[in-house]
Formats: sequence, structure tokens, C-alpha cells
Amino acid sequence: MSFELAFPETIDDAIAARENGARWFAGGTDLIPEIKMGIASPARLVNLKRIDALRGIQENADGVRIGALTTLTEIAEHPRLREKYRALAQACDVSASPQIRNVGTLGGNLNQSSRCAYYRNGFDCFLRGGSKCFAREGENRESAVIGYRDCVHVHPSDPANALVAFDAQIVVRGGAGERVIAARDFFRAPDAKDTRMNVLERDEMIIAVLLPRMSENTRSVYLKAMDRAAWTFALVSVAIKLEIQNSHIENARIVFGGVAPTPWQEFRIAETLSGKNADADLVTQGEWEVLADAQPLAHNRYKVRLARGLLKRALRECLG
Repeated sequence: MSFELAFPETIDDAIAARENGARWFAGGTDLIPEIKMGIASPARLVNLKRIDALRGIQENADGVRIGALTTLTEIAEHPRLREKYRALAQACDVSASPQIRNVGTLGGNLNQSSRCAYYRNGFDCFLRGGSKCFAREGENRESAVIGYRDCVHVHPSDPANALVAFDAQIVVRGGAGERVIAARDFFRAPDAKDTRMNVLERDEMIIAVLLPRMSENTRSVYLKAMDRAAWTFALVSVAIKLEIQNSHIENARIVFGGVAPTPWQEFRIAETLSGKNADADLVTQGEWEVLADAQPLAHNRYKVRLARGLLKRALRECLG
């Protein structure tokens, strides 16, 4: 396979360079395996590493701005993020092996492709232009239990779930200019007619993530259940963000990963928590109706029980 290489130094130059089958990359931890597996065959690779405007973590009066080329390690180890946005730092810290975190970028992680084994191993599924989701009737232990359409893959990003919990915004730029998208609206469930996993247009790139300022009473946590002890994709994960005012819970956010093609917000649980005493004993009070509308497949019903247990653990850690 042959391809051209481009090294733009500005965002506008990078946008102009993506044409005729070109692909952007920075860490390359998702694109390179796609090329090796025959999923992608770009005629041009556009290396973004020289664009300084896409780097850095800056705190301002409104919150924090994180450049798209900021690595997962930089986010996980940033003192201010670990203090005020703990769930995001934790999500980045468990998202991959240290080697991948050192080069993998936030923008690339949010825009990564499906990890479904059928998609990755050459099956002619919806995501590869075919007419069938093989996981629906096949091996679906790791597939979605809720929120899916024609395709039952789950979104693989850990930081995505924490960003939705923090009501973050994603800044993107393309040929038509710049726009800001709420993290909760950025991801989508692919279907037979539109296999995109997010709302990006073909010529748009993520340039930054905006975190709103958190109050001094904000608590958050991110937990992840995996097949191995570390460095694998989530079977189920959960991001929790709570604000504690006068010993009561306000503005709760509960977001599950590993259960849907998008970060899955549990609005009913968040509403149930509102106004409750911020006490660890809350965890044992009654049954938690986690993923109440789930439609498990043949081999993944366990995810509903796992999500319930993970939520309780996360609440104990957040309120303890």
C-alpha cells in the first residue's frame, strides 16, 4: 500500500489537506490497526502533530479547555483535572496501556472506530457497507444491551462517558467553520442508513474539549469492569458526578459505558438521587432500576447486573 504524507502546521491547512480519501492522525493507535486490517486504505495521511493550537490544558474563568492533541497520560496526570474533574482523569488512566496512553490523544480517542470483532475481522457488516449485523445473532457477549438500532456495537471510549457526566462541549472545525457540540449530542447509534458513530461531517475535526467550571462541592468517580485486571475495553463502566449542597445531592449525572453505542445517561437514577442525603447509606436503600429499558441479547444479560453493582460501588466511593 502506498500513500502520501502531509504535515500541516495550522488547523486550516489540515482541513484543506483532507481530500480525496485522506485521513488525519496523531497518535495513530486506531488508524494504523485499521490500515493493517484492511478497514482503511487512505491515499494520504495527514499528520497533525505539528499543530501547536491543538495542544494543551488551559484553565480559564469558564472552566478548562483541553486541546484535541493532548494525550490521555497528560490528562490523567494533570493535578487540576485530578482534583476538580476526577472522573475524567480516572477514565483516561484506565483507558489503555501506558504505552498507548502516552501517544493516544483525546480527540482520537473520542473519534475512534468500533472495536466489534466482526467489524475488525473482515465481516461484511453494516459498518463495512454490508446488510447485516453479525453480532446481533452471533457472539454478542460484549455488545450493547440498550440504545442500539441496526448495529449493536458499543462505543469504546472511556473519556467520552466522563465528558458527558461533566456536561462538556466538543469544539469541531471544518470547511464550513467552527461549531460547538454538547458531548451528550456528539455520539450517535449507527444504523443501516447512516453508519457514523458521531455527528462529525467528513471534513470536520475535533479541535478541543471544553469543561465547565465545577463548584467546590463537586464529587466524581469513574469505575470500569473488564475481563482482565487492566488495559482492556470496558464490559461496563460508569461515570458519576454529584454536587453536594447542605449535605444533599444536586445536579447528579450517571453515565454508563460498555452498554450502548453511545455514552448512556441514566436520567431516572439521577433524578432519584436529587435531594437525597449525601450519605453512603443511600446505596443500600432500595433497588436501583439500572438500565430499566434494556433489551439484552443472547449472551450479554449479565451487563445489567454488572451495571447495577458497579453503580453501587461508585456511589459508595463518591459518598464515602
